[in-house]
Amino acid sequence: RKRNRVVLSERAAQSAPGQRLKLLDTLEEGECVRGVVTTITSFGAFVDLGGVEGLIHISELSWGRVEHPSDIISIGEEVDVYVLNVDREESKVALSLKNLCRNPWETINERYRKGQVVEAVVKNIVSYGAFVQLEEGVDGLIHISEFGENGDEISPWDVLEEEQVVEAQIIHLDPEGQRLGLSLVSGDI
Repeated sequence: RKRNRVVLSERAAQSAPGQRLKLLDTLEEGECVRGVVTTITSFGAFVDLGGVEGLIHISELSWGRVEHPSDIISIGEEVDVYVLNVDREESKVALSLKNLCRNPWETINERYRKGQVVEAVVKNIVSYGAFVQLEEGVDGLIHISEFGENGDEISPWDVLEEEQVVEAQIIHLDPEGQRLGLSLVSGDI
């Protein structure tokens, strides 16, 4: 009203009268509901819950790194989602996909230990090293100083390629901080 604007919704008009308000009143934080993906943007995906759309922010799609929401879900897909927050005043619903799965860092000590040699997939190469993925949701850094002898003198792009599978040794494991430091096994250099 302050800005003399009106927001219209074709989807809300198609639902039964009062259904939107009723649904907003019945949605509770912490519950799991089913919906259909209606829109995908660079920052997340909107899910129709039966007259109310909620947003799954890109950070709530997976415990792992997500380049674009379309890598995880697609328009028209039916999904179960976790309700993070319901703002009845603003008619906004925040949703999560990743909260339906256990955080892999909670049990990381059961699968990995310092000194262990693991296979990892190079996901991103940067000037100071490479980020690698051990499993969905568990990424670590191979610092350039851990590329072997004279590592600081090597360009990471000369040694590694994205999606390359490498062997690396775990040199630092911090489940609370969700940090993993690795050293490149010399055979990959």
